[in-house]
Amino acid sequence: MSQSRDEAREMEFGGPSAKHLAKNGGRPEPYLAKDRRRKGRPTSEELAAELAAELTIVRAMLKESGENLLRRLDAQVVTLSRSLDGEVLPHEEPLLAPAEDLASLLAQAKALKVKPHKGRLKDLGRIEDLLQVLASSMYADG
Repeated sequence: MSQSRDEAREMEFGGPSAKHLAKNGGRPEPYLAKDRRRKGRPTSEELAAELAAELTIVRAMLKESGENLLRRLDAQVVTLSRSLDGEVLPHEEPLLAPAEDLASLLAQAKALKVKPHKGRLKDLGRIEDLLQVLASSMYADG
């Protein structure tokens, strides 16, 4: 049975177990010194290990958040595109905005400036803003 790279890395570096993370809402317990009799602050190495474990969790949250954002934006694009292609529910009539309004929306879509190769958050924000404008303006007021 093959492991993902993340699972192998977690096993290699002794990351938190799934059972432990589930018990603590996805966060590892604070560092507990092996020698409980020792008093004082944790060492730099101990804190670095704890921070590395926390960053593993942050990485997972980043991946999940990014994937969910992309799914949501993609669904909006598909919905808008299908609506423009005339795909509606059987009992509905397509209610498109007048041609002048659609021409303006098309110009806004063509004017979208993003640099996908840079992976910038502001580019995703610009795309999201465009989709909101399209969704709110595309349909004629019934």
